[in-house]
Amino acid sequence: MLVWYIRHFPGEAAATIGEIQRRAHNDWGVPPADMLRVLRRELSLDRGKLTEEQRKTYFALLAPREDTD
Repeated sequence: MLVWYIRHFPGEAAATIGEIQRRAHNDWGVPPADMLRVLRRELSLDRGKLTEEQRKTYFALLAPREDTD
């Protein structure tokens, strides 16, 4: 289902993935980067219509950024 959501509504899917990361961090102490890695791995097992390159590109855009102050 997440593959379909990413393909058809990439912006909304990004916001949903961000919320999943936030909730996992707040509720269970899972670092956002770890949650993103798990989601990406699960999508690689899905036989949806995202190629490996599409997954890499999409998830690279979602990766948490380090503060550069």
